[in-house]
Amino acid sequence: MVYLEINKKNYNKGKITLIDKLNKHLNNKQDKIFILFYMEGCGPCNQTRPEWSKLKNVLSSKTLNREDIVIVSIDKDLFGKLMNIKKAPNSFPNMRFITNAGDNDEAYEDSDIHSKDRKIDSFVEWLKLKSGENNITKSEEPIKRYTKKNSKSYKKTRKVYGGKWSSKYKRSINCNRPKGFSQKQYCKYGRNK
Repeated sequence: MVYLEINKKNYNKGKITLIDKLNKHLNNKQDKIFILFYMEGCGPCNQTRPEWSKLKNVLSSKTLNREDIVIVSIDKDLFGKLMNIKKAPNSFPNMRFITNAGDNDEAYEDSDIHSKDRKIDSFVEWLKLKSGENNITKSEEPIKRYTKKNSKSYKKTRKVYGGKWSSKYKRSINCNRPKGFSQKQYCKYGRNK
C-alpha cells in the first residue's frame, strides 16, 4: 500500500515530487486509488481527515504490502496538477475510488457500503469492497470506539426518562411540591413509579 498526504507545503519536495508519484499511479491501469480531496479551513474536512489518516494504522500487513492500493489525501488547490481525473471535486470533503487509469471513477457517496458516516469503519468497508480483500484489517472484529456503551459499568437495562436531565436532578425533584411547569409535567407523566 502506498499512503500519500499531499498539501501545499510538501507537494514539490524531492527529485520525484509527491504529485509525480500520484500521477504515476493514476496512469497505471491496475492501481486502485482511494483519494480524499479536502479544503483547508473546511469543518467537515477537518473532521474527516483524522479518520482517513487512521487507515494506515488499521490495515493488515497483507494489505500494507500491496503496491497496487494507493491511499491519498490531497489539498483541493493541487487538483489541476493531477492527470487522468476527469471529474473535478464539487464539494468537500470528496472521496473517490479511481482505477483503470482514470476510466473508472466512483464517489464514496455512490458506493454500496452499509454506512457512509465518514468514519474509519466505513472507510475500511469501502476499501474492502473495492479492493476485493476480505482480511483488510489487522483483526477480524470491528474497530471499537471507547464510549459509555462499551464500558463494563454501563447498564443496558436501565431506562432513561425525562430527556436530557441528569439522574441526580431527577432524584432531587419533590413531586409533592414541584417547582415550575417542567417539574409538574415530569411528576405527572415522566416519573417511573
